[in-house]
Amino acid sequence: MSLLASIIITNYNYEKYVAKCIRSCIDQSLEKSKYEIIIIDDSSTDNSLDKIYEYKKSFENFIILQNEKNLGVAKSANKAFKMARGKYIVRVDADDYINQDFLRVLVLFLEEHKTFFSVSCDYYLVDKMERKISKLNYSENPISCSIMYDRKKLLKLGGYNSKFRHREEEELRQRIKKKNYKNFNINLPMYRYLMHKKNKTKSNDFKLKFKNKINRIHFQHKYKLFKKEENFLL
Repeated sequence: MSLLASIIITNYNYEKYVAKCIRSCIDQSLEKSKYEIIIIDDSSTDNSLDKIYEYKKSFENFIILQNEKNLGVAKSANKAFKMARGKYIVRVDADDYINQDFLRVLVLFLEEHKTFFSVSCDYYLVDKMERKISKLNYSENPISCSIMYDRKKLLKLGGYNSKFRHREEEELRQRIKKKNYKNFNINLPMYRYLMHKKNKTKSNDFKLKFKNKINRIHFQHKYKLFKKEENFLL
C-alpha cells in the first residue's frame, strides 16, 4: 500500500513521555489511511514498551520495532527509514509531540514543490506542564526533528551516518549542504520540543564529543578542497 508519510519515533527510556508523543501522532488531521507510525524502541530498560503496546490497536498503520541491544538514534532511525512505506518521512522524538496539522501541512508543501529535498517548520520549547517557553525558528536553530524528507532522496544520500550516536542530524545537514539540496522552512511552530533533565542534547559530554566529530568532517572537507586547488595551481 502506498502511503504519503511515515512518522518515525525513536524511543529509549521515555516511559514518562512516549504516550503523549504517540497520541499527538495518531491525532493528525491528515487522513489516517495516508500515513503510518513506526516506533522503534532502542532496548529500553524502563516500562516504555508497555506504554507503546497500549496504542497498538488504536491506529491501523502502527508498527513497533524492538532493538535487542542499544544501537543509538542514527542506526535505529535508519532501520525505520528502510522499512518505511511513506513517500515522505519525518522524525518525532519520543519525548516531544506535534500539532494536529503538522503532517498535513508538511506533506502538502512537498507535494506541491517536487524540487525540494525537505521542508521544516518552527517549534516551541515547552516544559513538562506544556507551557511554552519560547518560539524558535528552525532555520536559525535546527533540530533533528521538525523536518520532513523525501524518503527516496534521503535513502539515496545514505540516511544518517551510523557512526554518530548523537548529533546525527547535524552531520546529515553537512552532506545535504554539499549537494545544494533545497529545504524550505514554514514559519509556523507546529512541533513541540520538550525541555527536561534527560534531554540528550543538554549533555555537555555529548555536545563536546560529537561537535568535535563534526568539526573534523568540516576540516577534512576543506582540506580536500585545498589540495585540489593546490594541485591545479601546480
